[in-house]
Amino acid sequence: MSNPLEFLHHYVEAVEKELAQYPLPEKPASLYDPQRYILKIGGKRIRPVFTLLSCGLCGGNYKNALPAALATELLHNFTLMHDDIMDQAQSRRGEPAVHIKWNLSTAILAGDGLFTQSMLSLQNLPDSVNHKKISGIFLQAVNHVCEGQALDMEFETREEVSSEEYLEMISGKTGALISASMEMGGIVAGADQKTLLLLRELGGALGYAFQIQDDWLDVVADPDKFGKKVAGDIVEGKKTFLMTLLLESCNKVEKMWLLHCLNKKPLDNASVNKVIALYKNYGILETTELRIDGYYSRAEKILEKFGESEFKRDLNKLIKTLKTREY
Repeated sequence: MSNPLEFLHHYVEAVEKELAQYPLPEKPASLYDPQRYILKIGGKRIRPVFTLLSCGLCGGNYKNALPAALATELLHNFTLMHDDIMDQAQSRRGEPAVHIKWNLSTAILAGDGLFTQSMLSLQNLPDSVNHKKISGIFLQAVNHVCEGQALDMEFETREEVSSEEYLEMISGKTGALISASMEMGGIVAGADQKTLLLLRELGGALGYAFQIQDDWLDVVADPDKFGKKVAGDIVEGKKTFLMTLLLESCNKVEKMWLLHCLNKKPLDNASVNKVIALYKNYGILETTELRIDGYYSRAEKILEKFGESEFKRDLNKLIKTLKTREY
């Protein structure tokens, strides 16, 4: 299968080279081997690519932003290690999760260490960069990610969650790091505050689009391409964007049935099929698709405000590729 992101290969290769050369010590092995493991089992490296593209978009040398790009990828993998623990996930990217391959305590400590490494990577930025400003943006993003994760955990035990509350959650859990990735690229390039705000808004729109699209693809995607079971979120009783819309749209009897199912998860096949039928009856799939398109369109309109460059063309192509992704 051809890689739809092949046009970004030189940015990805630059990130991979930095990761390969990143000086993680050999000992203690229980701390650093799990970190090397999660970094080697893949990922699209989208967040660090956003950092590099944003730096170039603002007129900077994108290679100067590599330490910031690396910081975003190290942080992202830290969040994955801890997410897998909290979700009790067995695997990550087709391989055993760190806490399964080693143990819970090792995974917690290795994740903490990876967060520290992300901060240390920022120290490798050129002296000309405003280190205080970029560290502030980065740490604010970390805090917003934690807030988003906390809301996500609260939603698991709450009976009802509104679609607006769900958007608030993903603005932290998904959008915050994408926004910070882009804003840090701008800071490395020396962009002014107005431009940094545009980058933040661009990243926020992409964060909303990407997560809601994931929720939508869970129902409509080809499972062989998507890499997981169709309607897995419904089976697990997750309060996705689609589910929050349905709870706001359906009648009282249907809502009582839905809440009952969500309380006694996992859902059986008959219940899953009924939920999907309700999605179709209330136009939830179409409404969600329109919302996704709206966020991607917002990102494209923000991007139009930047001057022409190869970075703008690549970022525009990336947005269009993400918009049409099937997994």
